Amino acid sequence: MFRSDDYNEFGGYCDSDVNSGSDRESIEEGSCYVNIKYKAQGRKFLAELASQRKNGEFLDVVVQVEGSEFPCHRAVLACTPYFKTMLSSNFTESTSKAVQLHGIDPSSFSKILDFLYTGEICIGKDDVQDVLQTAHMLQCEKILQYCQKFIQDNLCPDNCLGVLRLTDMYGDLSDLKKSARTMTVSNFSEATKDEEFLSLSLEDLLDLLGDKDLKAEDDVVNSVMRWLDHAPESRQTAILKILPEIRLSCVKVSVLRKLESHPAIRDSAECLAKITAAREKHLLGTHVEKEEARSNRCGVSDKLAIIVGGWKAVNKPHLRINGESEPLSVHPSPGPLQSIICLDPDNQQYYHIANLPTPVNGYMSVANAREHLYVTGGRENRLIGKGPYPSPSRQAFRYHFPSDKWLRLPDMPLGRAGHQSVVVDGKLFLTGGDAEEKPLVTMDCYDPEEAAWIKLPVPPTLFTQSSTKLTMTAFGDKVVFITVTPTELERLFNLCVHLFNVKTNGWRKADTFLGNAWAEVPDVFLPSSANGKLYIRAVYTATSHYSEQYIFDDETQTITSERSDDKQCFIDDLLCAQREYYYFSTKGKEIVDNISNYGSGNNYCPKKCAPLPFALFGQSFLDIQKSLVGWYCRDLAALEEENE
Repeated sequence: MFRSDDYNEFGGYCDSDVNSGSDRESIEEGSCYVNIKYKAQGRKFLAELASQRKNGEFLDVVVQVEGSEFPCHRAVLACTPYFKTMLSSNFTESTSKAVQLHGIDPSSFSKILDFLYTGEICIGKDDVQDVLQTAHMLQCEKILQYCQKFIQDNLCPDNCLGVLRLTDMYGDLSDLKKSARTMTVSNFSEATKDEEFLSLSLEDLLDLLGDKDLKAEDDVVNSVMRWLDHAPESRQTAILKILPEIRLSCVKVSVLRKLESHPAIRDSAECLAKITAAREKHLLGTHVEKEEARSNRCGVSDKLAIIVGGWKAVNKPHLRINGESEPLSVHPSPGPLQSIICLDPDNQQYYHIANLPTPVNGYMSVANAREHLYVTGGRENRLIGKGPYPSPSRQAFRYHFPSDKWLRLPDMPLGRAGHQSVVVDGKLFLTGGDAEEKPLVTMDCYDPEEAAWIKLPVPPTLFTQSSTKLTMTAFGDKVVFITVTPTELERLFNLCVHLFNVKTNGWRKADTFLGNAWAEVPDVFLPSSANGKLYIRAVYTATSHYSEQYIFDDETQTITSERSDDKQCFIDDLLCAQREYYYFSTKGKEIVDNISNYGSGNNYCPKKCAPLPFALFGQSFLDIQKSLVGWYCRDLAALEEENE
């Protein structure tokens, strides 16, 4: 129940007893007068009028509403702008003993009339819309506020579409309309299950479908088909206007096939051709055209985070001893992950992609070549204790994402684990990691056209010191090695970019001093290329408080520095693993239990995505493009969260 003085300036409802002290008298004395303020008089006056109405005393007008009569006082009715205008001398109702109202609910009018006399009203889910309609007609602003607040507090995916249509009837509920629309768009699949959706006009439907904040394009298509089926005779031609609002490049093949078979599509050669073309693009792995990419909805990413292998672990809290935090052991759960999983950043959901075709469980490397994933090397067992450890694996596989099929490749020249891999010009390149026989740094290359491995020379200056940190990445038609090595000067390091041209087998090099003294060798962090330039960030990972950005210009073969701090970032929508360190046995290993999205404008701080269903270590990570890998060709099963 709401009282007229319960709605405070902050939009909340407070107990009217709080202000009971305001009933006391206030006396101001002057030399010639005494000013007395007795605030309880107003309440007593309202109580007296309510008593007169109850007893039928001094009533001078009857309001007739749909067969019901409400005797009351003109003076009380005139408290509202609607009745004040009606009862003025310019209208016949000013002298009439009865006033008729049409198009409103008698029960709602009764509640509003009670409110005018008592300042109290009871609003429920069953009658809030009727009360709102009546209050809007009678221009009772305070009750409109109460109704809007009540609806806002009870807004949910099941009723948001109905609320959205309700607000279209009134021009003064803009805040409620905004909230209802946001909830409808954010929960489109649930919201469109309501019967209100089926009765939407074509104009209202197009307005919703045109919202750039919609994300689940598959749900959009399924909802559109339900809307068409609700009145097939009158809505069949509407598909010509609806289809341009659907981002076909983001609809899965299975849903496109359903859409192709819909009667409204079969009767339109133009629509059928567009849908068939979109389906074939997915199956052929054709990249989304720039025009389509620009029309993508807000917040929809073409990125996909791939996680390969590893072992599940149970995260346990840190134990505090003498005020200091000591990490507890992390115990692997029974069995490895033994699969490829992924995170779709659009819906923050993890999916199972495929099982690994090998007993190798972790420390593998994964690279992407359009619809293919290359999975190489690794170890069968996790690294715990001091060793000795079994030799790294020489196995190599190529996985075709759209067809869910594996191909065993010839064994690698060397077994590798924890190594790096990239694909340039269709060829797979490997380097680094724990290799058999501990050779000098080498680079192996697999040519799919020859179905063979090729050993390539590596400059002797590439990896000369044990403390060197190396990152390999693709840069146009070149394989790039980025190294950070100590110099002869204390606490100063050298950043070097080695480029291997895949077409000419030639090497080039550029280097520069890091512009700051570091406590230890910094990491090369997430290199990214654009406009013929390679952007490199050197980060002191011990604190992450300081970093520098370096730009390699391929045309001038120079490296320039650009000072930055932890609020700057050159990476746009790139997914990477956010690591937490635990200790088990005598050796520290990385445990990954969530994925972070580095790409919110210029914020360097990671935006955390959905936590993994389980903690992991020994896994491989890769971010790829949905439109190239064949993401839309398959319907993947979502991973359930494991409570260990």
